[in-house]
Amino acid sequence: MPARIAKKSVTCPACGSSQQEAAGVISTFCRSCGQHFEAREQSAAQTRPQPAPAPSRAGALAVQIGRVKARLKVVFEPWILRYQPQIESVRALVRRWRPPQFRRVRCHECARIHEAPYTAASTACPNCNAHIDLADYLVDKRVSRVIRTRGTLVIRKFGYLNNQLTICGDADIGGGAAGKLFCDGETKIRTAGRLNCEIGSRRVRVEKGADVVVAHPIRVHDMVVRGKLTARVYCNGTLRILKRGFLKGEVHARSITVDKGGLLQAELNIGHFDETDPDILGTLQERTCYMAIEDAVPDAKQAALPI
Repeated sequence: MPARIAKKSVTCPACGSSQQEAAGVISTFCRSCGQHFEAREQSAAQTRPQPAPAPSRAGALAVQIGRVKARLKVVFEPWILRYQPQIESVRALVRRWRPPQFRRVRCHECARIHEAPYTAASTACPNCNAHIDLADYLVDKRVSRVIRTRGTLVIRKFGYLNNQLTICGDADIGGGAAGKLFCDGETKIRTAGRLNCEIGSRRVRVEKGADVVVAHPIRVHDMVVRGKLTARVYCNGTLRILKRGFLKGEVHARSITVDKGGLLQAELNIGHFDETDPDILGTLQERTCYMAIEDAVPDAKQAALPI
C-alpha cells in the first residue's frame, strides 16, 4: 500500500477559499476562482512565531498600580513599623468610642428597658410583649395621627400635630402641637407662639430665638432655657436659665440656676415638693420621664403609686 502524501491547507488570497495541497508545493492555482498564488509564503508565515498581543488598558493600569504599591510598601513599611505602638493605641481608642450596635429602648406601657439593634424598625417588650415602634417621624403640615415610637419626632415650622397622646424618643418642636407629648429623651423647643400640649420629657431645651407659651404643665427631669418660655414647670432635677433666657409662670424644682443675663419671673417652689400629689406625679408615662426612672418599676412600688 503506497504511503500517503503529507498535505497542508492553503488559502487563496483573492477569494479566501481553502484547499488541500502537498506539503512541499511552491505555488498552485485556486480551484474556486483560478487565481495563481504562492503557497510557500503562507507556510513561512505559519511557522514564524507570532508576537504577543498587546496588553489591554485595564491590564496595563493593574500593572502600574502593582508597581506603585510595591514602591509605597518599600517607603512606608519602615515608618509603619516605627510608629506601630502609636497606631495600635489610636485603633484601640477608635474601638472604644465606636458607637454601640444596640440602643436602650424603654417600653411605653410598663417602663421596662431592653436593648434593640440600631437598624431595627420595631421591637417588642420582653416583659409585657407590647409592640414598640423605632421609626422616625417628620411632620411638615397639619396632621392628626397617632404616633407611638421610640424614634425621633420632628415638627417643622409650618407643621402641626394634633393628637391626644404622642410618645417618642426625642422631639424637635419647630411648629405647633396639641394633646400630650411624652418624650423619653430630649425635647427641643424652637417655635414661637402657643403650644396647646402637655409635655413630659427627660430633658427640655428651649433654644435661642424661641418665644413660646405652653398652656399645660411641663414635667421634666432637667431643663435648660435659652429663649423665652411661659409655662408651669415641674422639674425633678436642675433647671438652668442661661444668658438672655427668660422664664415666666410657675416653677416647682429641686434646684434652679440663673446665669448672668438670664431672667426669672415666676412663682417659685424650690426643694423637695410633694411627689404623692396626683397633679404633680401624673401617669406612668409622665413618671417615667419626670422621675428619670432607669429600670422597670417593681410590682409593689407600682401598685403603691397612683396612676
